[in-house]
Amino acid sequence: MSDSLNLLKRLLGIEPTDISKDDILIHYLNKARSNILGYCNVATLPMEYDDVMVDYAVYLYKNRESVGLVIKQEGERSATYETGIPASIQLALPLPKIKVGTD
Repeated sequence: MSDSLNLLKRLLGIEPTDISKDDILIHYLNKARSNILGYCNVATLPMEYDDVMVDYAVYLYKNRESVGLVIKQEGERSATYETGIPASIQLALPLPKIKVGTD
C-alpha cells in the first residue's frame, strides 16, 4: 500500500514525508479499493489497476465534502456531481464479472 499512498500524496500535492494525513488517505485508498471490488464483482484486483484505484481515491478525497450530493447550487452557480464511480474511472477498470447462480 505504501506505493499507492506515496502516489496519492504526490497527486494531492502532499510531501511524502508528511504523515499527518496518512490515516485519512489510507481510509480513502481502502474505500476506493472496496468500491472498485464491488463494482467489478471480484474478490481481488490485479496490481495493474493500482493506479486507477489511486485515481479514484483522489476523487473521493477531493469530493469528501460532497458525499451524497447530486446537485449543489450557490446563487447563480450550480454543480452536478456524478454518483458512484465516475465514468472515467469505470472505463479504466475491467468489465464487471457476472456470476451465474446454480439452483
